[in-house]
Amino acid sequence: MKPYACAALCAIALCAASAANADAHSDAKGGGFLMNFDLDYGGDDLVTLSFEDGDTQDVKAGQGVSFALGGWYRPSDSLPLELHGALGYKYVTTAASNADIKVTRTTLQLNAVYRFENEWYVSAGLLRHMGPKLDGDGWFEDIEFDDATGFNVELGWRWIGLHLTSIDYSADGYEDADAGSIGVRFTWRPGM
Repeated sequence: MKPYACAALCAIALCAASAANADAHSDAKGGGFLMNFDLDYGGDDLVTLSFEDGDTQDVKAGQGVSFALGGWYRPSDSLPLELHGALGYKYVTTAASNADIKVTRTTLQLNAVYRFENEWYVSAGLLRHMGPKLDGDGWFEDIEFDDATGFNVELGWRWIGLHLTSIDYSADGYEDADAGSIGVRFTWRPGM
């Protein structure tokens, strides 16, 4: 089975299991659906574009916006610990009007989240970037990076968090790239 199909099946199974145990009260045992929207910046420069007006733009390996769907599950009423899983897509493009140069990747993230009584939370977990690709849109050769595994940590309050990601991209014939980032995450789930 291809990694993409396996990741999709895991995310669907987690969503189905959490939806079956849905509970709107975040302090109780149960689970449900969630959505994440991230704005990330950082990592090594993959390419620098020069424009006719003299401006330049760096395309960074960790930069981008991402959207993910998944589920959460709290196994116990007595411990404010949750498990989150989400499958998403991360994307960054350039300001060029005559080219669609971009970096794309499919993401899979599994986190453990500890919630405090004052609505603050901390989170840590693993993430997988599948099929990372720098698309040169015919201006330069595309670079297809190997799938990569990294980790992330997050500190947040209610539905907004600051997260740090550590992950590296590698490809044959290309220097390894730091694709780590710092970003803001917005999380929505019913009852939140």
